[in-house]
Amino acid sequence: MLQQRPISNYVALLALAAGTWWLADYLTPKEAPTEKLSRGKVDYYSTHISRTVMTPEGIPKSLLYAVTMTHYKGSDRTEMEKPVMTLYKANASPWIIHSDTATSLSGGSAVYLNGDVLITRETNQGDIVKIITRDVKYDPEKNYAETAEYATILGPGDKLSGTGMQVYFEPDLRANLLADVRRTHEMHPKDSKVRKR
Repeated sequence: MLQQRPISNYVALLALAAGTWWLADYLTPKEAPTEKLSRGKVDYYSTHISRTVMTPEGIPKSLLYAVTMTHYKGSDRTEMEKPVMTLYKANASPWIIHSDTATSLSGGSAVYLNGDVLITRETNQGDIVKIITRDVKYDPEKNYAETAEYATILGPGDKLSGTGMQVYFEPDLRANLLADVRRTHEMHPKDSKVRKR
């Protein structure tokens, strides 16, 4: 025959469970503030902004466009949505760089292009060269970009892909793929006359 337990036992167990829950909640470390809160105070905010950087001779060196641009005073960082960077080149078409978002640190000493990145340039022959990758770090002073992600370089009749990439935009494009490099090249036979015998 089952023994009946006093209701005070159940009350005591309920109180113990509630106390344990409260103690666990009290002792659990609070979540760290989100990254947005730790960026610092917003210094300025702009929409549909265009900024041109000139050479000492007064020639346009680069053009930056962004849908939104937010500067955080405390961390001296600028965040952009849908940025497009145009890198001008003497006597040639410019390089145009698109990314989902971008973060510029310390007054532009380094620019982190986040998400999908597309780099294009029209050649003198009217063909388009494309570089497709993700998460690129760009150094404006050296005109140099790098990523650890998979990258594909597409040119007329040529495809080069691999993991990890280093790109020098000046004086001429020099791209190095670091691992798992593969290349596909389309061969076009020269026109030849067939002689009938």
